[in-house]
Amino acid sequence: MLGAAFLLLTLTCLAQLLGLQARPAAADDSARQPPVHGGLLREFQIGEQNWLPGHRGVDLAAGAGEQVLASSAGVISWVGVIAGVPMMSIQHPDGLRSTYQPVRATLPQGTAVVVGQSVGILEPGHCPSRGCLHWGLRHGERYLDPLVWLSGASSADVRLLPRAAVVRQLPPPGLSETDDAEPMAPGALPVTGALTSAFGTRINPITGGVEFHDGVDIGAPCGLGVQVLRAGLVTFAGWAGGYGMRVEVTHGLAGGEMVATSYSHLSGIGVATGNAVTAGSSVGVVGTTGFSTGCHLHYSVTLDGRAVDPLAGVP
Repeated sequence: MLGAAFLLLTLTCLAQLLGLQARPAAADDSARQPPVHGGLLREFQIGEQNWLPGHRGVDLAAGAGEQVLASSAGVISWVGVIAGVPMMSIQHPDGLRSTYQPVRATLPQGTAVVVGQSVGILEPGHCPSRGCLHWGLRHGERYLDPLVWLSGASSADVRLLPRAAVVRQLPPPGLSETDDAEPMAPGALPVTGALTSAFGTRINPITGGVEFHDGVDIGAPCGLGVQVLRAGLVTFAGWAGGYGMRVEVTHGLAGGEMVATSYSHLSGIGVATGNAVTAGSSVGVVGTTGFSTGCHLHYSVTLDGRAVDPLAGVP
């Protein structure tokens, strides 16, 4: 018995030294989330043949040095460098393989990982004007749209698009094309309250410095429900530094540009990353978390990652 126990202990230590980590029994192999918390900078686009020009993945905003997370459970299937660019890939139980670049892997090839586990550190260099992660998805040699997969589609539901197609994100499961196309009218806001700080250049009330205010502040009582104005998919829900508790939602394309909204300084969050939301549903409640001087909502809208005035509306 003593010899058997010693052998088991030896094998366990050897597996840990080799990086062959066992996946927790409670891991959910079907759960998916974005590998970083930044917005979409460039969408997926591919020609009728894989060798034609296109963009074989999506670019997500992120800073160099930021942790890159496993988008779903799986096994790190490859780690290496191609043309000076560090890359890695994860093989998932549904037969698909997600890819990440430029990323310096922090776990060895062969490691089993769970969704949301840190697998690498983002390196600079992919987007010329700002930091970003290029996130891809493949089924064998076929390139697929990772945002469609993120929305809950199976491998059979992820499709290639013809070269002439207008690329747009599919509505999340349970939502119709009509829901996805709902506009956000000019002046419409997710809570009722007075506008306390407008979009654009302002004096920061905490630091006293001049800054660009990427949204609008709406004075409202703490605990008041915050509603989305357009159906979409929650891409981040959690703590975001000076923004406090924050929810980010991607809504699909409008006029060829990807629409996203965010809701900051919340005191409570009512959704999770990956949740589908319908127009009028609550994502959380007003608070004063993060860098805040009182109960209010910081509400912002971006088009292809570019901040725009939320009061202008989105067609």
